[in-house]
This record gives sequence, C-alpha cells and structure tokens, in this order.
Amino acid sequence: MAAAGPVTAEPATDIAPWRLNLLRTNYLLWALAGLFFALPPLFDHPPDARGMVDSMLAGLWVMGLLGLRHPLRMLPIFLFEFVWKTAWLACFGIPQWLSGNGSPSLAGDLLSIGNGPLLFGLIIPWDHVWRHYLRGPAEPWRKGLTD
Repeated sequence: MAAAGPVTAEPATDIAPWRLNLLRTNYLLWALAGLFFALPPLFDHPPDARGMVDSMLAGLWVMGLLGLRHPLRMLPIFLFEFVWKTAWLACFGIPQWLSGNGSPSLAGDLLSIGNGPLLFGLIIPWDHVWRHYLRGPAEPWRKGLTD
C-alpha cells in the first residue's frame, strides 16, 4: 500500500474572506446552539428514548465544530441541511399548510425548518459549489486498497 501524501489545505482563493467568515459565523452559531439543543438530550433522557434524532443532531454539531476550522471542507453539511429542509418544505410543510390539515406542531416546524432553505441558500457560496462539486474533476475510482 502506498503511503499517503501530506494533507494540504483546500485552496480558498476563489472565496472572498467575508464569505469564509460568514460560513464560520454560521458554524459558530451552530456550535453554540448545539450546546443547548444537541448535547443535553444525550445525557438527560428517559431510559426508553430512541434517540436517533438527538444522536444525529449531535453528529451534525460535531461536524459543525470542524466547520469552524475548515469551512469549505465541511460545506457538504450545509448542502445537506439546505436539501433536506427544502425537500421537507416543498413536500410536507407547504402542502400541509395550504390544505389546512397540518399537525398542531406545523407552525413551529414551518418556523424552525422552513427558514433553513432561505438561510443556507444565502450563506452557501454557490459559485464555489458549482466549480468544485459539479464542474470540477471527480476523485479517481480505485479497484482496491492496494492500488
């Protein structure tokens, strides 16, 4: 097996410093919110709690902490948030609201989830996503670990 080369930072020359700082600010807000919303349910929950959502939120919280140091490398976390919140809003939130058949928690869900596409849509550097994720070269496919 060939030795891996040194880890190099992803060049950020195509991103304005203010955009990087905007991303970092949002990762910081995410980290602070996680202290109050993601971590407590991990340590204080009923013995029969399923905990899947709480554990996922804690995992996203840790990834958000890494985003403070590597805002572009962790950009897929924000893309994930943008996509799932947009899908929820388009397929569940808005149709339920328009039909008047939503659950009692729909108003809160629309506020907490529905603002995500707007927020992430504004902070994600879409030109960078286009150049590096959609138009840029893909990582090579490998046959096995020994190549």
